[in-house]
Amino acid sequence: MTHALKLFVFAIAMLPGVLAAQTVTRGPYLQQGTPDATTIVWRTDVATDGVVRYGTTAANLAQSSAVSANAGQHEVALTGLAPATRYYYAVGTPGAVLAGGTAEHYFVTAPTVGSRVPVRLWVVGDSGTGGSAQAAVRDAMIAHVGAARPDLYLHVGDMAYSDGLDDEFQTKFFDVYQPILRNTVVWPAMGNHEGHTSVSSTQTGPYYDAYVLPTNGAAGGLASGTEAYYSYDWGNVHFIVLDSHDTPRDSTGTMATWLTQDLAATNQDWIIAYWHHPPYTKGSHDSDSEGRLVDMREEILPILEAAGVDLVLGGHSHIYERSYLVNQAYDTPTTAPGHILDPGDGKVGGDGAYTKILGGSEGAVYVVAGHGGTGNSGAGNHPLMYFSELVNGSCVVDVDGDRLTLRNVTRDGVVSDEVTVLHGEGVFLLQPAGGERLVSGDTTEVRWLATNTRAVRLEFSADDGATWTVLQNEIVGAQSYMWAVPFEPTMYGRIRVTDADDATRTAMNGAPFVITDQAPQITIPYGGDWRYDDDGTTITDDSWTLPNFVDAAWPTGKAQLGYGDGDEATVLLDADPNIPAVLFRHTITLDRLVDQATIDALYDDAIGVFVNGELVHMVNLDSTDPTTYAGSSSSDNSMTRAELGPVNPFVVGENTIAVIVKQADGGSSDLSFDFQLTLTLVANFPDIPDMGMGNPDVGMGSDGGDTPDANTGGPDASVGGGPDVAVNGPDSATGDSGAGGPGQQPPLSGEPGGCSCGTAGGASPGHGLLIALLLVVGRRRRGGAK
Repeated sequence: MTHALKLFVFAIAMLPGVLAAQTVTRGPYLQQGTPDATTIVWRTDVATDGVVRYGTTAANLAQSSAVSANAGQHEVALTGLAPATRYYYAVGTPGAVLAGGTAEHYFVTAPTVGSRVPVRLWVVGDSGTGGSAQAAVRDAMIAHVGAARPDLYLHVGDMAYSDGLDDEFQTKFFDVYQPILRNTVVWPAMGNHEGHTSVSSTQTGPYYDAYVLPTNGAAGGLASGTEAYYSYDWGNVHFIVLDSHDTPRDSTGTMATWLTQDLAATNQDWIIAYWHHPPYTKGSHDSDSEGRLVDMREEILPILEAAGVDLVLGGHSHIYERSYLVNQAYDTPTTAPGHILDPGDGKVGGDGAYTKILGGSEGAVYVVAGHGGTGNSGAGNHPLMYFSELVNGSCVVDVDGDRLTLRNVTRDGVVSDEVTVLHGEGVFLLQPAGGERLVSGDTTEVRWLATNTRAVRLEFSADDGATWTVLQNEIVGAQSYMWAVPFEPTMYGRIRVTDADDATRTAMNGAPFVITDQAPQITIPYGGDWRYDDDGTTITDDSWTLPNFVDAAWPTGKAQLGYGDGDEATVLLDADPNIPAVLFRHTITLDRLVDQATIDALYDDAIGVFVNGELVHMVNLDSTDPTTYAGSSSSDNSMTRAELGPVNPFVVGENTIAVIVKQADGGSSDLSFDFQLTLTLVANFPDIPDMGMGNPDVGMGSDGGDTPDANTGGPDASVGGGPDVAVNGPDSATGDSGAGGPGQQPPLSGEPGGCSCGTAGGASPGHGLLIALLLVVGRRRRGGAK
């Protein structure tokens, strides 16, 4: 189908919506962030004039920037911004806000290039299934980082299975990650599945349609002239993104020539490179036998290592693998002797961090992060790899001054691997790293590394470094301190360690940590009382999950509830054939918002958990219809866990927990249910002004409206819990209606409508008939069509 014909078909499809209000169908999301500019992208269901309103507070979006008329996809570059500054934004038309205008819609501009400020990265690969494992990986990262959300999102490819089609990008990337994409710039590398439908030589196809990537050096580095490969700077880090799939990989080709020149032009402290096909792996793919992987190792690695690359990230192989500090292992097959520079584990608390000379060319760490959501496989026995694991997850990378730390966070929230690389000598704070939630009265370990230092001074700040309290003036020899967390609730906690003899040698946590006076409390214990419906004759929809549902006629029983195992406290109806589903309800009353929630449940064969009508967790559940069987079975008395972060459906007042437990089929022998809910409530924090740096915890101090549940389809922690057939639950959070008449500016306090996945609904644009749609429909590209 020709491009012109595609536009015509798109125009016809959109014609029924011309008389209706425009809605946002993708985004908004962030692209090409620099110290003085950020590009905001979104799509609407009909062509519109696009406008971004923005400002340094969510309540005053006084600045605006317009895009050319009648675009279906809008790409608006905001320029003239201040470095390292938080801006809030809303997108829409000249007469209406369609999305944004809330505390969750913000971006933080990059720091000045070369500045030694902390930066946090989220690294994901091979995620694009749209399934429960992908959602669990996302939620585990959010729970792990807490308030210290990533500054950048690096995706190493295969984000839209199976063919990188436009609708696959929508449902398996943009819908899944919208709560992150709207305030975190994503910097992608193309995978082979995107390469099924996108062509690098012409920069056409859904991958190139989706992203706005630097071709002219606008984000730092040397101009590449193509979106297929590019570079960018953030703080004191230089990032290089290569195309290992569809661009020639030979050492004398255009990409390699640009790479050599780009590396020669940078003087950044750190160099991180990533692409899809990893140079070293023994997962679902083998780097000794596949051409693209061999090419990247033999042709590209010598260029990168000669320039001092520190960290190389890849995907493609469905496994997590992390190397030793290695150098010049270019041969095929790969061997270890002579190439492992440090045979230790690279862990500060183990054999010690890997150390490089600042700017030195010897040694890099290689990571395969192909475990972001798809099935894992492979032997994992590569000779250069210190650690391998067949568990879905993602990587969180912190760069702070002369220290780089990478952590692998599994879908269940476990940090299964950690590696630190240091540049030269100095003082390095290792723990807290930032984003932790500490409880007043508890004791936590503060750890640091100080080389060529007689003694250090340790200090604490509750106000983001405005004032400091000395914990110990001189600590000689030791590199850890057991700290009694003070009764001083704050969202802006920092620890600083300084050379006692040289105040210029100092370090503190890159992002603030939280001190709360609220400890986790078991709110619903195992063995609790539940109302239940086990006859399957009266309920045929989801109305029973809502708080206003009347369940007074339901019997009450103590958990464990079920039949067939003999360990039940309450025996339920055991019909022949089985009733497809049993429904359970429990009500709790809260006097504060919920900051963190942990759901633990025992089930057999499938389970779905609702909070106030919103589905937050499921296992083996392909439908919430109580009249149908699950079709998937579990082992007896399976256990599952879900972690809900600050963005969750709990409210102050009465809350309804509703659970559906399904049988696999009419002949299943038993059914089991028990449940525990552990809650941490929001503390009463002092009013400390926003410092304008870093990504805030959207669950604290944010205004209402449009808060998608980032935890829908949460992790399944059970072992052998059956196949991942669960689908993501709906996002039912709604914002203000925000509707306005022709030419009326709607309120900025919430998104119009309440569509899921960040899709705004319903505000009237006041534009009248858009008959010109057929003439100008289609998306506007930078400098014309590609």
